[in-house]
Order: sequence, then C-alpha cells, then structure tokens
Amino acid sequence: MPPRRPRRAVAAATSFLRSEVAGSAVLTAAAAVALLWANSPWQGSYGRFWHHPLPGGGVFIGFTTVQSWVNGGLMAVFFLVVGLEIARERRRGALADSRTALVPVAGAIGGMLGAGLVYALFNQGGPGARGWGVPMATDIAFAVGALVLLGRRVPPGLRLLILTLAVADDIGSVSVLAGFYSLRLWAPALVGAALLVAGLEVVRRRQRAGSAWPFLLGGVGLWLLMAAGGVEPALAGVVVGLQVPARADRGDRPAERLESGLAPVAAYVVLPIFALANLGISLGTGLFRHPGATAVFGGVVAARVVGKLVGITLACLAVVRFGPGRLPDGVRWRHVAGGAAVAGIGFTVPVLIAEQAFAGSPPLVDASEIGLLVGSLVAFAVGAGILVAAGRRRPGA
Repeated sequence: MPPRRPRRAVAAATSFLRSEVAGSAVLTAAAAVALLWANSPWQGSYGRFWHHPLPGGGVFIGFTTVQSWVNGGLMAVFFLVVGLEIARERRRGALADSRTALVPVAGAIGGMLGAGLVYALFNQGGPGARGWGVPMATDIAFAVGALVLLGRRVPPGLRLLILTLAVADDIGSVSVLAGFYSLRLWAPALVGAALLVAGLEVVRRRQRAGSAWPFLLGGVGLWLLMAAGGVEPALAGVVVGLQVPARADRGDRPAERLESGLAPVAAYVVLPIFALANLGISLGTGLFRHPGATAVFGGVVAARVVGKLVGITLACLAVVRFGPGRLPDGVRWRHVAGGAAVAGIGFTVPVLIAEQAFAGSPPLVDASEIGLLVGSLVAFAVGAGILVAAGRRRPGA
C-alpha cells in the first residue's frame, strides 16, 4: 500500500495550484472591471467612491480615503496570509533545505536587482527616480497560475522553483516596502512595535495551547503602532503570520488552520477589492504629458520584461555553475529563462510601493500602474513563447 504522506503532499500541492489559478482569474477580472469603470461614461463615480474622504487623525493620519483604508487596513489580511505561507515554507517546504532553496532564493535576489537597475537606467535623475522599487516584486498567484495554464510544457520542478522564488521575492519586496518607502517615522511608536514583537515571540515560545488568538490580538496593536510610526501598517500581517504557532500540544496546527481559513478571503475578497481600488486608471487624460511619466512607464515595462528575465537567469546560473546550487530534475536552462520571464508578472506589492513612492504625484502612480499592467502582459507572452519553444525540443536537448 503506498504511503499516505506523498499522497497528501500531492493533494495539497494540487489544491494550492488550483486556488492560485482561480485567485489570479478573479484578480484579473477585478482589474478589468476597474479599468472599464474608470474609462466608462461613469468614470467620475470611480474617483468619488474610492477617494471619498474619511475622518482621520492621530494614528490614522494617513487614512483619509476609502482607498487608503483598503491599502493600509484591508491588505493586512493579505500580508498575514503571506507571512503564514513563508513560515510554512520555512518549516517543511522548499525553503526548509538550504541547498534546495539556494537557486530560487538567488534568483529572487537577482530578479529584484535586475528590475531595479533597469528601472534606474530609465529614470536616473528624473522625477520618477524614487520608484526604483516598483517593478521588483513578483505575484505568486499570477506567476504560478501562468505556469499552470501552460500545462505540460512546464516541468513540475520549474513550478516548484518559481513558487519558491516568488516566496523569497515576497520577503525581499516586503523588506523594501518597509525599509525604503516609509513617509514619516516616529521612533517611540517603532520602539513600542519592536517590544510588542519581542513579547509575542516570548509568548510563542512558552505557549503550550498553541492558539492563534493572542497573536491576532497582538497584531492589532502592532498595526496601530506601525501606523503611528510611519511604516506601512499592513505589513504587521507578515510579522504576525511568521509568529503564529505551527503546532499545539494537542496535535492541532493553528498556523495551518488560520492559513486555510484566510487564504480564500485574501484571494477572493481582499485582492479583488484592492485591484478595484487601485487599478482604475483613466487612459485618455494626456497622462504621458506629465514630466517623468513616460520614463516611469518605460522603466517599469523594461524592468518587468528584461530586468527580471536577465537578473533571475544570471543569478541562478551563477549559483549552479560556481556554487552548490542544483536545478530541479527535468529543468533545463531554457525552462529557467521562460520561468524568469513569467516572474515579471506582478501587481500587488508593486502597486503599494508606487502609491508610497509617488504619494504626491498621482500621474506617476498611474504611469507605474499602466507599466505594471503592460509589462506583466508582455512578460507572460515572452515567458510562454520561450516555454512553448522549449517544449517542442527533444527532452535531452
């Protein structure tokens, strides 16, 4: 009788991939609705709804519109799921074995650096120079979903490599958002946040019951302190997700239960609302006449298509040829290049970075978002073309 564990692992992977494909489809539909709404005869209602003023002050000084509450408040649920996913991969997934994880982690770093450098070449010394972090991040849902859509042309090992790369990319892009795109910093609140995180870690180490509730309640306090301290408060979700206990004495798995409960909410509710609130770009307003808008658009597109592909491929090549890294079974360099191109797909964290980087210049935000949409479509087309061509060659070629 075959062992149960491999069956469970295959079933879990299949369920995950299906959810990612479905989530990316819903997110795509929401982005399309936002674009149609913002360019319809009722386009004025789009701005009135999402930019409707809300009272704010004190800790909530940055929360003055419906859109700002979506980005800084509701998105905390998405980042909580990201933190839970990262913790799961560290415990028993692709990030658990350092040698296995070395290639995609290096690829993630190379892709972020490549995208940032290409963008900087387009915008050096210009109004859009601050947006170097916008094109860095890869969306797990879209990248993995795109590979699934390509079917048998994609070796199973490549899906694992790109999934791991996207998880590592999440860690890096979240760090960039927190470290480089905070508009105002207040040290006392940040010290309080650090102390709270340390306290939650003590609770995690000493807690026997293994409940997630102390961490969720602590996460609310952390969100408030980060908002007051000037750091993107939605990132509190990542910190809490990394700290939720993986297993209780009674055999329960709080982190897994919380992730399975919140992942559909993030995929089918939070991210579509985020897309509706942020991707409603009016395309007929002379956007590219604004200083720096053309360079921002061109830089984002080139970074997503060229920077990601070249950066990821070269970084993976370096750790395999000159280090202990090894490609997964059945994966050739042409597959890596195709997967690297597909990793140029990304909206979620890049849009948040664009909102922070160009907070005082809405036309540059719009140029960034159009660049992300166009760049992601071109990246998918390039990646699909490479992988389709690779699938026509002999397996050993």
